Amino acid sequence: MLKAHQLPAFAPNAQPQALRAGQRHLAVVNLRGNARDPAFVLSVQQALGLALPVNACTTLVNQRLRLVWVGPDDWFVLGPQGEQAALVAALRLALGDQHAAVTDVSSGYFVVSLAGPSARDLLAQGCPMDFHPSAFHADQAATTHFYKVGITVWQTGDASGFELLVRRSFIDHFWQLAATCSREFGIIAA
Repeated sequence: MLKAHQLPAFAPNAQPQALRAGQRHLAVVNLRGNARDPAFVLSVQQALGLALPVNACTTLVNQRLRLVWVGPDDWFVLGPQGEQAALVAALRLALGDQHAAVTDVSSGYFVVSLAGPSARDLLAQGCPMDFHPSAFHADQAATTHFYKVGITVWQTGDASGFELLVRRSFIDHFWQLAATCSREFGIIAA
């Protein structure tokens, strides 16, 4: 369930659709394994019904799950809240005794949604990445930082929408920074 965060409030002269923000809990499973091992890749695909993104900085999605490449042997599997145990069980069953690790990390993360014409600009204020549409687009993901808050970010199907995986212990700090940065777009902290 998407929960709008309380920090941003629109100023009288703000454009209400310039930036929309919210956060939600999802099932977040960390998957580790060898992407060059065909048995590993096939086992993950059979367990999840979604191919494993093996190219750097990519993400794949279907109606239920999103797989995010984090490193050469590291991925996040995101799914509906409450399904983490089922995801872990399915992956462990499919992987059997292969050299792999599957860990539920749901309680340690929030998924933040940013959308609207100002979302790219807000991210660009605190992140060293190039968020121009020609440089960062759908099906891409990156692990970086927003000021000093570590994030994993990907663009949603909407050209002006992004999701960020933020550690739970940094979520309040992230929202304070985002509220400060959003003033440029006519949004003020409540």
